[in-house]
Amino acid sequence: MVNLNQGMAIPLSTICDQLSYLGFRRLLVLSGETPWIDQQLVCIKQQIQGDWITISSRITGAIIESKTHLLLGREFFHAIFDATEGFHSEALARLAGTLKAGSLLVLCTPPQKSWPITPDKDSLRWNEQHGMIPTPNFVHHLQKSFQSDSNILMWEQGNLPEWTLLPEQQAWQPPLGLATPAQQQALNQLLSAKQGVWGIIAQRGRGKSTLAGMLLQQWEGECWCCAPAKVSTVMIEQQAGKPLDFRSPDELLRLCASGAAITADWLIIDEAAAIPTYLLRQIIAYFPRVLMTTTVDGYEGTGRGFLSKFCHQLADFTKIELSEPIRWAKNDPLENWLDQALLLKDFENHDNQQTQWQITPVTQQQLANDAKVLQAFYGLLTSAHYRTSPLDLRRLLDAKGQSFMAAKSCGQFIGALWMVEEGGLESDLCWQIWAGLRRPRGNLVAQSLAAHHYFPCAALMKSQRVMRIAVSEKSRRQKIGKQLIEAQKASAKLANLDYLSVSFGLTPELLNFWLKMGFQLVRIGEHLEASSGCYTAMALMPLSAKAESLCERAKLLLARDLFWRNDINIFNLKTNNLQDLSAEDWFELIGFGLYSRTLAASGAAIQRLLMQEENGLMLLRLHFQQQVSIEDLCQKMGLTGQKQWLKCARAEIREIVECDFPELVEQIAQKITISYP
Repeated sequence: MVNLNQGMAIPLSTICDQLSYLGFRRLLVLSGETPWIDQQLVCIKQQIQGDWITISSRITGAIIESKTHLLLGREFFHAIFDATEGFHSEALARLAGTLKAGSLLVLCTPPQKSWPITPDKDSLRWNEQHGMIPTPNFVHHLQKSFQSDSNILMWEQGNLPEWTLLPEQQAWQPPLGLATPAQQQALNQLLSAKQGVWGIIAQRGRGKSTLAGMLLQQWEGECWCCAPAKVSTVMIEQQAGKPLDFRSPDELLRLCASGAAITADWLIIDEAAAIPTYLLRQIIAYFPRVLMTTTVDGYEGTGRGFLSKFCHQLADFTKIELSEPIRWAKNDPLENWLDQALLLKDFENHDNQQTQWQITPVTQQQLANDAKVLQAFYGLLTSAHYRTSPLDLRRLLDAKGQSFMAAKSCGQFIGALWMVEEGGLESDLCWQIWAGLRRPRGNLVAQSLAAHHYFPCAALMKSQRVMRIAVSEKSRRQKIGKQLIEAQKASAKLANLDYLSVSFGLTPELLNFWLKMGFQLVRIGEHLEASSGCYTAMALMPLSAKAESLCERAKLLLARDLFWRNDINIFNLKTNNLQDLSAEDWFELIGFGLYSRTLAASGAAIQRLLMQEENGLMLLRLHFQQQVSIEDLCQKMGLTGQKQWLKCARAEIREIVECDFPELVEQIAQKITISYP
């Protein structure tokens, strides 16, 4: 076993002692081949006592990256983040936020020289259809952050580390459970509140959970608590000194909507930005006093955007500021590095109202090569979208098939547009997507128009989708967004693309915005999205003649399908009462009866068939026309469950289309290029 102190000027134990004395945390970057890294980790954990919580997809007993949201609100002493196979940036940010003063965060990476060309498994999450790739731009960005920060401890295989202590300063005095002046001022305000909504939106370690717990401890009446996961409320419960009356968001809304008496004086909502806004808006309305806490940092979505997009729209909202850290000392080395590496800090854009600007393309390499350009462009996107997270930074820097447009004035970014390529798939794959047999990664709108609408040809065409668009606050309402879209449209036409597309949560404001941008609504999803609480809407801006034809037909078919929906009446969308079966309907019915088209996608066509066919189709008729649930139908007819019901329902349709349209059935089978049974 290697002795950590052998050949080193400063032992690691001495470094940890200093961190505890100063109230700081530091990053230790451990770079090399995995056997060497694993050997050093064993040695470190044996000689330095701590929790050593480990995030890894390869180390036995570790927490996988996708589960790190369960760590929010908890505290640990020392941690390991394994990035040897992939760098999950949100997981790293979450983990760092849990570490107490005196902690080391050990970041394990491939050898520094080969790291930029090493395929990164995390890229499978965000590189659309292009698969796993190396991520040289992001890795170089991190390596620059290591080189520019003398407080980082570096240890690479084959080299003895040259570690140094931090500059000496006064010992850290932790709060010891007492309220800081800022917390006490906020607590006094909350304890005297008669009604309203308050929001504590701050960086990790600022005492948000502690303040919420103090309110629960000192309030003489009843308080309820809500959060995306109960485990994140551990710190609140510890500070309150009593069990929480906790409910999940869904459970709480069901209780409130049931008409049950709401006996709570306060509702505490922890990690509020991670809860869909439509749920929050409904829940808040039932309570006289609400306290929301969420982080500024981009783990689940940024508090900055949450503040501007949601909180400021509330009628009686008050923001509570907590800027000084209490879980560690001010100017913490780990926090400083993380803010720089993942661009978590607010970017100070001196946003004066502009009267002149230029629209210009920005390349991915420009973003990668110039830290100031990257920070300004990404910072503008972050300020405008509260769902922006460090995943988007990774995608921005290294994902394939992207393009960017910017509005600049006096050297500053005041507008940003981010596009991603879609479509251009092979014909047989497009039809397999339509049939529900394939669903490859990426191509969000192009695939959706094939899989859930009527148009396999949409995935065949080449297009670009709007990923993000943002305009700085003081430069809005000057049509800068429209000019960005027009510039992108001109560029796309030169590239012979067929259409531009956008997918968004259907709200009156967003629908109006995209229609003003020149897009045309072609699809509305059937289910509320968990992330936004809205139906997904998709809109196109056709550029070619064939896309123009697709768009016009899609609008007509959408109006026909909306005839059967009563869940989106507030949007006053055009419907079409002419419900004769069309050619697209028979394609849809074949897709449902013989393949794996979903019931939701085929529902309107099925209902038009039920109008035409007076007999038969009993399973579908009972469900659609008599509103009998599938669960009740299964019980009534002795079926084992939804899967068997769906199989029998498909057989009902299959019998009709095989009898009436055998040639069309065969044509579609040939397009999909599979053997027809």
